[in-house]
Amino acid sequence: MSAKTFFRRYRALSLLMGGLLLTACEKDPAKPDPVPDAGSGVMNPGTQGEGELTEEGQRVRYSLATKAGHYYRFSCQGDTLPGCEVRRLDPGTLEPLPTSGAYDFSYATWRAAVDETAIVDVGASRHSEVKVGRYTFDFSETEDSEPNTTQDAISKEVPSDFAGVLNDPDDVDVFRFSIPKGHILAVLCYPNPSRNGMGPITEMVRADGTVLNTHSYLHRRGEKALSGENDTGEDLFVRVFSNVGGGDVGGYSCNAADDGVDEHPDALPEATVVTVPSTTDVKFWPEGDVDVLAVDLVGGHTYQVNSNGFSFYPATTVLDAQGTVLAKDIEDPDSLSLIAEFTVPSTGRYFLSLRRLQGFGVYVTYYDTEFTYSISDVTP
Repeated sequence: MSAKTFFRRYRALSLLMGGLLLTACEKDPAKPDPVPDAGSGVMNPGTQGEGELTEEGQRVRYSLATKAGHYYRFSCQGDTLPGCEVRRLDPGTLEPLPTSGAYDFSYATWRAAVDETAIVDVGASRHSEVKVGRYTFDFSETEDSEPNTTQDAISKEVPSDFAGVLNDPDDVDVFRFSIPKGHILAVLCYPNPSRNGMGPITEMVRADGTVLNTHSYLHRRGEKALSGENDTGEDLFVRVFSNVGGGDVGGYSCNAADDGVDEHPDALPEATVVTVPSTTDVKFWPEGDVDVLAVDLVGGHTYQVNSNGFSFYPATTVLDAQGTVLAKDIEDPDSLSLIAEFTVPSTGRYFLSLRRLQGFGVYVTYYDTEFTYSISDVTP
């Protein structure tokens, strides 16, 4: 063998060994390569199985057969592994897609946009100190049994209890309700099972799409339930959908009730007549509800109104008999209730239009709904 030939072979071998060493050094020993599918080939919906993580940082990858327009769910449950986490990956780049489902990410749900082989992987829960052990998994196809439009909405009785499932972050479920004209429909939807406070958003609409009210489950400073008045006599619809990010995707339960009629009208001609002095029971229904009281007052006299200690201001707007606003949203900014005064220019009938206004420094989970409202003559 010539010296020239030997040198060429030695140089090629050196380059090969250097490349292998460089590749080995680039690997992160704390993040081992994903283990291939536990089964052979691509899994079909209905497949269940077992897997195991043998070292910290390991993830097991699965290939799943999906069809366009269908909903899918892949979940894992810990066995000797205390907790597991599912990630759905982009089939092309294998980068993790945005998560949806339970707070602990133990499942992924989605609607397939095209026929494709979906990719998911399973690792240890980020909240668990133990990162190795066995787990079980389940791949299923779910049916969207709740219609997405008012035209196809499922009719529900009032009162009634019912349930549904948000199959993915973009799923919308619509239900139809019939109650008498002038009555108030109240619907509360909550996650089932509980998901650390996360719950669906509900929206009450008319058939023409007009939104009457919106409610987010456990949203601070909100109402206890979604409610709206059936002021047209036509059916009302409730849309159920996910918060941004899909943390509340999954099953939910709801109850619907007829809360009767609004005891105080929101228009001047039908206003409830009160006297001075007097104390009146008031109940605010949906957010945005207005209650109007009518009262005969003496010109030049000063009157005090008081919400009697409740944790919001039922702000008072004073109008004269022609509907002209004399004072808007009068309030006491230093009080946790409305104690405010006003003076009328002349003797006649006046209207007190009450609306809910959150008070300064008040931190409550839900708005109060029922309170007493007093008016008295405090003229010096």
